[in-house]
Amino acid sequence: MRLPIGIPIVVRNVKIVGPKGAVRIDLIFDPGAAFTALSWSVLKVIGYDPATVHGRQEIVTANGVIEVPKLEVASMSVGDAEAQEVEVICHDIPELAAVRGLLGLSFLKHFRSVMDYKEGYLEIS
Repeated sequence: MRLPIGIPIVVRNVKIVGPKGAVRIDLIFDPGAAFTALSWSVLKVIGYDPATVHGRQEIVTANGVIEVPKLEVASMSVGDAEAQEVEVICHDIPELAAVRGLLGLSFLKHFRSVMDYKEGYLEIS
């Protein structure tokens, strides 16, 4: 799947599936992020309670190191590129009000991805 890109790269209509349903959200493409980060509200809507999950992950933010909930969502898809049991962290990123998180390596590692700034596209296959 080939997506047009700008700066920042917003990946539109990402489908996230959990035990109580699915949502479609926009995420910032961040190939430097080890994990895909989703907001608390997104995870709660699809049936996860980040406050009660056992997994935790330390991450580095602009304000220092913090510990956030870590869990697996049932599946994630961008167009026809779908991955099962994707590890995500739960973290609200306030400066990203228009999107619900970051699309990181925990999703991208399932695919070949090419980012071509000169031609203006992101390809996930």
